[in-house]
Amino acid sequence: MNNQILFVWDFHGVLEKGNEKSVEELCNLVLKDFGFEKRINLKEVVDWYGLRWLDYFKLAVPEGNPELWQKMVSKVLSFQERGWEIIKKNIKAREFAKIVLGKIKNKGHQNVLLTNARPEHAKKFTELIDINAYLDEIIGVDTPYYFRKTDEIHAVKGDKLANFLKGKDFKKIVLIGDRESDIWAGKSCGAKTYLFFDPENGNAKKETEADHTISDLREVLKEL
Repeated sequence: MNNQILFVWDFHGVLEKGNEKSVEELCNLVLKDFGFEKRINLKEVVDWYGLRWLDYFKLAVPEGNPELWQKMVSKVLSFQERGWEIIKKNIKAREFAKIVLGKIKNKGHQNVLLTNARPEHAKKFTELIDINAYLDEIIGVDTPYYFRKTDEIHAVKGDKLANFLKGKDFKKIVLIGDRESDIWAGKSCGAKTYLFFDPENGNAKKETEADHTISDLREVLKEL
C-alpha cells in the first residue's frame, strides 16, 4: 500500500490572503464601467469570498439579469494585465502556508491545489505567492464553471478530485477549504476535511460538516 498522504488545498482564503481587496477593487471598476453608482465594500467581499464572479455580480446588482451578469463577468476577465497588477499589489501567502506545505513535501507526501480559478489563472496565482515548488499538481476548473449554478460547485470540485484520484493509491486524503462546498467535495472522495476560517477578516467559527475547523494552517500537520 502507498504510504503517501495526499493533502488537497483550496487556494482563495486558505493558502492566500489579501486577494479579497483585489476582488473589491475589480468589482467596483466593473460597476463603474457599467454606469452603476453602487459600490461593494470589503465586508461584502469577505462574506462572498470564494464564489464565482457571476455570483459577485448577481449579489452586487440583484436587479440585473443573466445577460447583464455575464457581460460583467466578461468585462472583469478582460482586464488582463491591469487586473493582475491589482492582484499582485494585494495578494500574499497565508501565515505558515509555505512552512506547512514544505513540511508535507519534505516528508514525501503530496500537495495538490483544487481551486475555483481557471487552470491558466491558477498557476499565476500560485506564482504570485511563490508556492509552486511545494505543489505536485494544480487542478483548476474550466471556463464553463463561471456560469454553473452555485449548488453545483461542490459537484464540480468533487468530480475534478475524483478524476485526479483515478488509478492512484494514497494512505489517506486530507482536504482543506474555507467553504462548505469544499468540504462536500472532499467528503465525496473519502477525505478527512478541515474548514479554515480567518478571524482577522471577522470570520467566526461556524457549524460545518467538516471533521475539523481551524484558523491556523499548522494544525493540519497532525495528519502526518
